[in-house]
Amino acid sequence: MIDISDSNGNGKRDELSAAEKNAKSDDGTKSDDKKQLNVRISTELYNKLDASGESKGAAVTKALEKYLSDDTDDAVSQEYVSALLKQLEIKDAQISALNRQLETKDEQITERDNTTKMHIAQVQTLINQVEKKTLELEDAKKKKWYQFW
Repeated sequence: MIDISDSNGNGKRDELSAAEKNAKSDDGTKSDDKKQLNVRISTELYNKLDASGESKGAAVTKALEKYLSDDTDDAVSQEYVSALLKQLEIKDAQISALNRQLETKDEQITERDNTTKMHIAQVQTLINQVEKKTLELEDAKKKKWYQFW
């Protein structure tokens, strides 16, 4: 029920139909196009919104449109994906460098093993030669049976 006064100042009570009520809204558009949303926000955020002077409905609408817009999400996700791809490239380069280092170490270990085997063989040859010379010297020191004096 709405109180409507005529030009004579007589107050009349008139009932508006449901269609007329729905047709009227704050910004002149039909309320069928909009839904009510009740939210709770922090006091700090509320104070910032209040200080901005913008209507609360418009601010929430802008925030939700920005949050739900595909363009910004795609741009953000594209930036994020490109940053991740760059990181992957860096990691691949690091892994490649580490693999080269491992190959170099393997080559050095193999070379050292071969050198060690050669040294062992040389030492063994020298030991055999020393034993042979020792036996020859011992034989040379022994007098023959006929050289007893």
